[in-house]
Amino acid sequence: MGQSAQVKSIDALQAMSAALVCFHDDACSALDDLEMEIRRALQWIGQDCRQYWKEELRRSKDAVTEARLQLENARMFRHIAEERGSFVEEKKALERAKRRAQIAEDKVAAIPLWAMKIERAVNEYRGSRSQFGNWLDSDFPRAVAVLSRMMSDLEAYVRLATPVDEHSPIAVATATSAEAADGAQKTDGQNNETGDQKKEEAH
Repeated sequence: MGQSAQVKSIDALQAMSAALVCFHDDACSALDDLEMEIRRALQWIGQDCRQYWKEELRRSKDAVTEARLQLENARMFRHIAEERGSFVEEKKALERAKRRAQIAEDKVAAIPLWAMKIERAVNEYRGSRSQFGNWLDSDFPRAVAVLSRMMSDLEAYVRLATPVDEHSPIAVATATSAEAADGAQKTDGQNNETGDQKKEEAH
């Protein structure tokens, strides 16, 4: 005995197809936006950031030179005036300038290393993105086409005047009702015959 298709709602398949199309559009848009952000990040660390810290290193070295000069001038003036002093402020300014220069120098040295790490991570991402992008560009349209064809076939199936299986619950219930109605008609006929016989006997 063949099995019948359990078609519940073709509308649900249509809603699924529409949701898949929305997912495709959102995914493509998100991938494009992410690619733009990646390019900005690569440009920032490879050019803008590198250039900024090189300039900062130059400025901080100039600041060290200026702070050292201020300290020497203070010592010279105090010596000429035959005054003694600890030159606390000048020494603090020189130490701050040195720390700033050291930070800038560390940044300049670290940028190429971080640029390599980021580029490696981006390449790994783009490898995975390529697979997903290929699915969106090729496999996804085929999946939507198959789903559309499935809906068309199901709609055609629903329109068919399929005969009822004699063993199905509907067929059994229909047969039982018919037998019950036939039995009731026979019983009424027998009762009518019995009534007629009694009337004849009474006459």
